[in-house]
Amino acid sequence: MLLNKFFIPAAALAVVVAFATNMNDKPEKPFPYSDNEVREFVVNDHGKKAVRIAPDVTLNFPELMKNRNKCFILMSKKDYYLYVYEPQGTDTVMLARFDCCFGLKKGNKQKRGDMKTPHCTFDNPFTISQIQDASSWTHNFGDGRGTIKAYGNYFLRLVTPGHSGIGIHGSTNNAESVPGRASEGCIRLRDADIITLAKTYAFKGMKVYIKDELAEDMPFEIRAMRKQNVLRLRHLDPQYTLTNDQIQNATVQNTNYSRQNFSAANRNMTLEQYQNTNK
Repeated sequence: MLLNKFFIPAAALAVVVAFATNMNDKPEKPFPYSDNEVREFVVNDHGKKAVRIAPDVTLNFPELMKNRNKCFILMSKKDYYLYVYEPQGTDTVMLARFDCCFGLKKGNKQKRGDMKTPHCTFDNPFTISQIQDASSWTHNFGDGRGTIKAYGNYFLRLVTPGHSGIGIHGSTNNAESVPGRASEGCIRLRDADIITLAKTYAFKGMKVYIKDELAEDMPFEIRAMRKQNVLRLRHLDPQYTLTNDQIQNATVQNTNYSRQNFSAANRNMTLEQYQNTNK
């Protein structure tokens, strides 16, 4: 399984994720990649280039949660998902999955203004330092719209060593950017999803793991998805994703995803609905 630099030696990993997986287990067989029709494409976003990809169903199973204080967040910069997991005994249970938007450019954040979202390793996770009411917060994106509301109801401020101002927030006036790449470095969720994340799962000190663009599913993720029969639209082969140069030089396409109509994909699916759908 390809984990590249995001994967750390087993001895160090065991300290962090022993709760999630038996380190003596054989590596799980990875999931197949999505077909090439599920792909990134570049659009004109209020006069600026941005990356879009097909949205998926929001999953939210709070009834499966046993201890909120054990939950953690895991994000995939490759597949545009934010997951909430909870270790429960020898299992790790997926409690929620939200589409998300990352910084416009790929790669680890180096400096303010580079339009990149920072990522981390499992031995040095980020954490939530504050859960702030952002319902009145505004921002000027320099796209001609002026100063507008931009953060949804909450801003989950992250401790990201070497960088400040990074957080998980809503997408007021930018809902069409989720999922995709358009931010200056923060992580955007849909406004309804940031409310769910903040009210149901998040807490000060919560661990937040952001995987780099080449990182594959961890073994405990594969087991959780298989055991819970979690289906997903996006699992991208890194060699077919757009590079920063390709994004910069791309011909802008129509903002509507052409493969099919995903108008119903954004709804929040309950556990009962999900189980009935996948019978």
